[in-house]
Amino acid sequence: MADEHMTDMKLTWDDLEFTSHPNEDYLKVASACSEFGKTLKICWETCWQVEKQVLADENTPLPSLKVIIGFSEHDVVRHLGGTLGGLKFLALACTLVTAFDPSECAQVLATLMERHLEQEEQQSPTADQLCPLMSAINARCQLSGFAEHILDYEIIISHGLRDRDHHAASLSRLGKTPNTEAVIKLVELLVLLQVGKFKDRELKAFSVYTGSCAPWIAAFVRWWLHKEPLMFVEDEPSGSEKFREGETKAGIKIVFPTDDDTPEDIKIRGIYSEADWEDWYFGLGRAEQYGGLVQIDTYFRLMLNAFRLDRGQANMAAVEVIPFALSEARKRLTMCSEGCVSRDRWGAPCEATTDLGSTKAKLRQQPGTAGSDLHKIFTDRFEPFPERQDINKILGLIGGCEGKHMQDLRSKQMDMGMLIHDHPQAAAFLGQKKYASELAEWEKGEFRSQFRAMVAPGATTIFDEQMAHIVATILALSLFRDPEQLLVRPDPFVWRDPELEPSTVISAIFRVFRWQEACCDVAEWHRVCRKLAGEQWDGTREQEQCRQHAIISSGSGQAVWPVILFSKTLPTDGESYLRLQWHRGSIYDEESGRPYLGVVGVDSRTEPSIVSQSAFEIPSRLTISDTSASGGHVEVVREEDDRILRCALVRAVNGRLSETRVDPSGVFRTLASAERIGMCSHNSEALMDITNPVDTDAGTTAAIPEVYLCSPDDAMPWYWGWVHRADAKDAVWRGLGPLLVSVRSDASSGDRPGAVAVVPTAGSDEMQLFALAKPVGAHVAVRQRACLSCCVKFCREFGFDILVL
Repeated sequence: MADEHMTDMKLTWDDLEFTSHPNEDYLKVASACSEFGKTLKICWETCWQVEKQVLADENTPLPSLKVIIGFSEHDVVRHLGGTLGGLKFLALACTLVTAFDPSECAQVLATLMERHLEQEEQQSPTADQLCPLMSAINARCQLSGFAEHILDYEIIISHGLRDRDHHAASLSRLGKTPNTEAVIKLVELLVLLQVGKFKDRELKAFSVYTGSCAPWIAAFVRWWLHKEPLMFVEDEPSGSEKFREGETKAGIKIVFPTDDDTPEDIKIRGIYSEADWEDWYFGLGRAEQYGGLVQIDTYFRLMLNAFRLDRGQANMAAVEVIPFALSEARKRLTMCSEGCVSRDRWGAPCEATTDLGSTKAKLRQQPGTAGSDLHKIFTDRFEPFPERQDINKILGLIGGCEGKHMQDLRSKQMDMGMLIHDHPQAAAFLGQKKYASELAEWEKGEFRSQFRAMVAPGATTIFDEQMAHIVATILALSLFRDPEQLLVRPDPFVWRDPELEPSTVISAIFRVFRWQEACCDVAEWHRVCRKLAGEQWDGTREQEQCRQHAIISSGSGQAVWPVILFSKTLPTDGESYLRLQWHRGSIYDEESGRPYLGVVGVDSRTEPSIVSQSAFEIPSRLTISDTSASGGHVEVVREEDDRILRCALVRAVNGRLSETRVDPSGVFRTLASAERIGMCSHNSEALMDITNPVDTDAGTTAAIPEVYLCSPDDAMPWYWGWVHRADAKDAVWRGLGPLLVSVRSDASSGDRPGAVAVVPTAGSDEMQLFALAKPVGAHVAVRQRACLSCCVKFCREFGFDILVL
């Protein structure tokens, strides 16, 4: 790390404003940043961590989309990291990105550089010049590990306040950040503290009086000096108590407003002598909570702390219950989409799919009925979650759940039929007098229940709901392949995001804990996984639509995408269809190196004026040869739109591409409630004779044919079922409002050509994925080896509208 001038190597910048062929002005900006870094006295240990965490490069290609996931070895971060001054600049930038957006970061840096760079022949960069650079380095800087330090201090300070029964201990989070002016002053004082005299005044020490952003400021001081700051907590209006020893001349006094109506501010005091000091006052930053990414085990420490389940009997109760609750949720939770899982249903079961096993069991007990042979048809569902050993990888990252005895429920010798809050340690915590003080301390936390219809949820309701949050997060993180090194956003209340609330996943798992049938919205799982991995979109309506159709998302140094979309195969037995792959880095075009904010799916079938509809065929008999009627293969087409890469699946027949564009991510809405028809007692090659109904007398309703054939890219069979169960509010939010109105107003929407839509795919996994990918979900059966007659019989008996062959 020699601190020489930068090389004039060819750069590839991550921000388009810098261009892929940087001119002299942009090289001057990078050079000025490196020169500014020389004036900073950030410790060597922090620079080493930045070099290790932020400068690492490893790329992986996605040939089907012609993109590369990773970081360029010639990007601006590697350019800056070539000198010690550049590394120190990056170390400062790594702190700023956890508190500010790129524009605010640029303002901080521009002000500091103007004050600290010697002005000779050139001016320091402006905020407008630094903003694209901050956008370029933002993703890498999220990986630095600075957020780990903030989180550690948040837990330390939270424990200190709770131990002293401080009134501020009722705060659910201590996650605020200072404003830009406060950070500028902190940097100036840290530099001055290390340099010594300034204008004949020697800074002896400085102290910061703050409340909810104390963790961020403490972490900032430690990051800079690699030493612990001294910490005090105000216990009386006129006094304070030391609760953490320091190794520096920087102290933090934790002070909160005396009432809720008083705005919280930050006071920084520079001390030159016992009789000489100077005070500055600042406000809080705009961010709701600090950002960045942390390790999964650190994340769960934060979650347990936020829920007040991290100490004493509360922790013992949680650690005992989590493995059992996890097993129950994985075993009994079902999924669906659309109106079957509307938020106002509060996790209630889907009538068609949730209790299918019980319905078949009842048929088994009714010999001689028309459906008596149906129980002989073997069916199962596509598995949403991975194997238990993969889930245990996440469970083992929770403190207290590391041992094998916690992951093997047979060793716990418990009644598997009891409610989770009735387990011994939980029942003791919630009911025994000797734990009354711990229970009271737990109840002071501000965990806000999503069951707002309850005026005052009781302790067991809150405990069960907290367990639902923990279990849902474990299951979500287990969807990632090789999750041990994954970094996640430090948000313990991710399931309370306004986009989700009330979460159908939390409602459904809560119902499972109460031994009730439950069903959740499959779309929530990937949505939350992307949020946990650091997905970043801006708040515009266009970006919101992109986020809803995201196939690959990035923004915080990690890219995430569904495995099956690029494997071209349906998941095998026991394999999760929700599996996600992830990789450090951003998204780049494999040829041009152009960076993308994300990859989103495009579906032409959502436009009412161009909804594709083939000519439906009513067959007189159904044979195995009919399953090959589709022919062709599937190709991926792509187009660039600003910094978004849009892609779609297209069917190619005889070298010609269909005009219908299919969003591949729609497959998850179908797989959520799909049933695989494995085998029956008949010859799988047997044909099926179909008796088509004849016209009936006037005034009576004509019966409809048993089946009708349709094309794999036709969405109308899905829409006919969707209009009867769609949630209008959800449809509008997803941009499908006009489509819903159009299909409902279509006179043919209530006149299906037949009872069951049969979609031929020739048994090809690639074509089945294509056929299952629709803008809306439906109750679909997928044939594997059963005969055609049993497949149709199963669909008609159990309410499955579509059969994919």
